Amino acid sequence: MLLFNARSHPLRFVDALFTATSAVCVTGLVVVDTGKELTPASQVVVLLLIQLGGIGVMTATTALSLLMRERIGLRQRMFLAGGFGMETPAGVVRFLRRVLLLTITVEAIGALFLYAGFLRAGFSPLRSLCYAVFHSVSAFCNAGFSLFSDSLAGFSRSLLIPGTVMALIVLGGFGFMVLSELMMAVREKKRLSMLPKLVLVTTAGLVFFGTLFIVFCEWNHAFAGLSGGWKVWNGLFASITPRTAGFDTVAPATFSSAGVFLLILLMVVGASPGSTGGGFKTTTLAVLLVSTWNNLRRNSEINLWNRRISIRILQRTVTVVVLYLGTIGLGLAALAALEPFPFRSLLFETASAMGTVGLSLGITGELSDAGKIVLMLLMFWGRVGIVTFLYGLLKPVTKGKVSYPDAEIPIG
Repeated sequence: MLLFNARSHPLRFVDALFTATSAVCVTGLVVVDTGKELTPASQVVVLLLIQLGGIGVMTATTALSLLMRERIGLRQRMFLAGGFGMETPAGVVRFLRRVLLLTITVEAIGALFLYAGFLRAGFSPLRSLCYAVFHSVSAFCNAGFSLFSDSLAGFSRSLLIPGTVMALIVLGGFGFMVLSELMMAVREKKRLSMLPKLVLVTTAGLVFFGTLFIVFCEWNHAFAGLSGGWKVWNGLFASITPRTAGFDTVAPATFSSAGVFLLILLMVVGASPGSTGGGFKTTTLAVLLVSTWNNLRRNSEINLWNRRISIRILQRTVTVVVLYLGTIGLGLAALAALEPFPFRSLLFETASAMGTVGLSLGITGELSDAGKIVLMLLMFWGRVGIVTFLYGLLKPVTKGKVSYPDAEIPIG
């Protein structure tokens, strides 16, 4: 606001704060046009905030300490391990180096493919390079920021650019733990552990069934102007991007009510643990489904692939879902009290902010300052994690000497 955009396109403080929050929370909701209303210097700031938010603040600060050859203390190692989803801090610094190398490599490869795509689309070499770098970082970090006013709608009949963006979104959404284990499994021919198998199966299921449902609902609706092959291709893109990325090749505002409902469901689920994305995570959905299936079969334990899922994990899963959906409900209630827009648009906006997605039905820029503050809080909680946020506020209950008897409560 002060250094870069003050002369050409003055920004109000709330709009500058909203843009910075959306970038560092890798959301992609915008109240100003990133490509037209922000100067190149401001776009670089947004890009740096996206990268910082994508790899995580703790990761970035620890990497800076490593570059300055400072000693990484045990407390910092524990925080870093928690951010990556590791149970112990052992080997976390080595894993950090692997994360940074992986991030740079994937984003560089993605930028090369996007550069070729933008060149083919008729842009100059310099502009193609700028577009490629920006969109590669934004896609891998699941941010959804674009330098085009209509996101990627201009490439709805293109293979290379949407295909590269989809690949980057999926890789970023897998999470660094999963990506690292996948690479080691390929290189050393090791069997995958429970986490990557669960993430791969759940992600594949969401993408496949999401694509089928979207194509079916939008065949003669949002995709009416496309030929059959392009309808399936854009349906695949629309199924992947709500998993916290926020790009679109066909505007969500043109979707039918059924299509919008599915986008909201996909936004709520989001990406995987330890990834650059948000949502209540694919593993959370998987544990809920597995628990439900075992309960329907009257199995007293929760079993999956010859492994038992502990009651502690189920308790955390239920806690995450209740708090996540409860926060969406409170945010929706606040927006409904503040804004005059239709309920569908407000629900979509709330789910998009909490899931750090960035898709919108076109009302973000028209919200009042109070409505923008509500979305900023949702983006922050969605990125930090509402459970992590409350853990920082509430004191843990110390285990007492008394063990209480079980209570039988009818459920359902």
